[in-house]
Amino acid sequence: MRRTAIGGALAALALLATGSLTGVAGAKGPNLLTLKTAKGELAVGAQVVAQSSDLTFETSSGNLECSNNVLEGSLSKNNAKKDEGEIEKESSTGGEPGGLCKTTTPLGPTEIKTSNLPWLTVLSAKGIDEVKGKKVSFTSVFPEGNATCVFEAAKVKSTFTIGGPMTIVTNKQKFKLNKKASSPVCPREGTLTGTFHGTSNGEVVESELT
Repeated sequence: MRRTAIGGALAALALLATGSLTGVAGAKGPNLLTLKTAKGELAVGAQVVAQSSDLTFETSSGNLECSNNVLEGSLSKNNAKKDEGEIEKESSTGGEPGGLCKTTTPLGPTEIKTSNLPWLTVLSAKGIDEVKGKKVSFTSVFPEGNATCVFEAAKVKSTFTIGGPMTIVTNKQKFKLNKKASSPVCPREGTLTGTFHGTSNGEVVESELT
């Protein structure tokens, strides 16, 4: 599953690959989280990209692994106890023919498709990132195995570093199979693990408490 695309984000996922420009910057004060680059503080509406090269989705049938997972969006709140944004685009690709992600399952390489975007991403001054929406969902299509598996989670929770370049770590976040939308051979659940790094206009995203 493309080192699982999703997600989240996945997410995590999702790093702050935030999306809409509807937020308002918070007032400055103690213990507020500020996101910035070497060029200065990120403004509301700043475009952010989160990238992972080690995203893995583990299941009882084997792992889904993608060598490139990208989340894109824009910042909607900065300088707050909880900064926010929306993840609006996601892509997961791998080194298999056609850009498919490799797997260790008997179903063969897989294509990952994300659904239910945009996802809200919330980063707190405590170093916690949560990606959530109607459902954080991705579909894994196996052309060789003639199977489709849809996995969903209410949210994807990760941790991130504060002080210097931002690194977001997602560790074994559980996703459950949507049985009605999936083939009978699909595993009932899986866990997402990966590390994300963020950039804005080509500059490394950093975080600090102000």
